[in-house]
Amino acid sequence: MLNDKRIGIIGCGNMGEALLKGLLGSVKKQNILITDKQPARARYIKRRYEVKAAHNNLEIIRKSDIIILSVKPQEISGLLSGLSERINKGHLIISIAAGIKTAYIDGLLNGVPVVRVMPNMPALIGEGISAVSKGRYAKSGDMKRAKAIFKSVGDVVEVREKDMDAVTAVSGSGPAYFFYIIDALLKAGVKQGLKKDVSTKLALKTALGAARLISSSGLSAEELVKKVASKGGTTEAALAVFERRGLKNIINEAVRAAADRSRQLSPRP
Repeated sequence: MLNDKRIGIIGCGNMGEALLKGLLGSVKKQNILITDKQPARARYIKRRYEVKAAHNNLEIIRKSDIIILSVKPQEISGLLSGLSERINKGHLIISIAAGIKTAYIDGLLNGVPVVRVMPNMPALIGEGISAVSKGRYAKSGDMKRAKAIFKSVGDVVEVREKDMDAVTAVSGSGPAYFFYIIDALLKAGVKQGLKKDVSTKLALKTALGAARLISSSGLSAEELVKKVASKGGTTEAALAVFERRGLKNIINEAVRAAADRSRQLSPRP
């Protein structure tokens, strides 16, 4: 699927590096080329992973079949405007820029296959979840190759592009929600008299165990809540506070705000 393809990664921040690490398990090093706007970062990635670093983005285009755009949304227009004459229909463009629609990239690159992907931070440890959607000119083979790349850093789901803003709000931003809750939980434990290291371990292992349990039990989150919350018990007392304070409504508003922001980031084609 990927062994015979030359893959170029433009942008080697956290996600670009995570993809590189994942790809090295299935793609030959000589078939991977990277670049970054910060020369020191490119040199570091080259040295650490023993891959080739391009002198510039034009070299990436010239020497790659698949080009992964691992850059910020506001950098997409300037980046592709400078490369559009060199990118052709034989390339596959994969963009992970939040809020940037394939139609916008289509407007910059005439007839080139584009796949849009929203990964998330746990990709850094191979536990990510990535949503992929196809652009107007992408074929089934392009989607298979994109999925293979992102399966190297976790699981993959295919979605309609119109759902990408919701995906961004749930899984793209989602890890931060859980970090926030874990931080609040461990600090609440400290306020109840626990030592910080003990409270931290309790909160982290509880979160990890709960995630593994819901993944493997076949039960819904609602069913598991009921199993933990016995009548008149401590969990029921805590959940009652969540209900009184409207925690579900707060989460719903937060996800809606993230989805709205994703839509705002999207320039018109």
